Amino acid sequence: MLIDTILLFLSLIAQVSDILDLTGKQGFSSVVLQNGSAITQTNPSTLLEWILTFADIAGVAAIGLVVAVVYFQSRQRKFAGLIEIFKLLNGKEQREARAMLFEAYRKYKETGNDSIFDDEFYKEYVNRTISDFNEVGALVKAGLVSTNLFLDVYWNITLRSWNASRFIIQKRRISRNYDEYMINFEVLANDAENYSKRRFPSASVEPF
Repeated sequence: MLIDTILLFLSLIAQVSDILDLTGKQGFSSVVLQNGSAITQTNPSTLLEWILTFADIAGVAAIGLVVAVVYFQSRQRKFAGLIEIFKLLNGKEQREARAMLFEAYRKYKETGNDSIFDDEFYKEYVNRTISDFNEVGALVKAGLVSTNLFLDVYWNITLRSWNASRFIIQKRRISRNYDEYMINFEVLANDAENYSKRRFPSASVEPF
């Protein structure tokens, strides 16, 4: 709304500038200004220069205001996105779901039985965790949250959650013939892996 108003103002400035240019070309010889009881005759070219200079300054100020508004709106959106991510990853239910996913992964590693992920006891927790991270990945992909800011805080838990669920995600992609299943989560995990290699190459990302 504010940006639309500013753009309208800029349009009006442009129209005024065009009118003043036309007026100057049509040969008005003078402009009469009243100041108290005195009548002063002003050179039209001087007056036009002052008005056009003011219009230029106002236009630059309006453009600067547009840039400032866009910048702060972007920051506001990213802050809102960060709050949404906090809800998706830091709630009590989300932490419990990740813990149960890790437990299912440990049992899978011990027994080799991949059906554990679809066990009625674990399935809800597995689905909640991978869905949360997929939604987070969508927020990051859309630019609503800074990738670097997210990775600074959540790179480790992202990688651990991906490593715990990667097998079941790939299995579901095959069974559903849908390669894009949880793709935002995978992209986020790849970003986290690259971040880990740069910053913490020796850190453990095993989901234990």
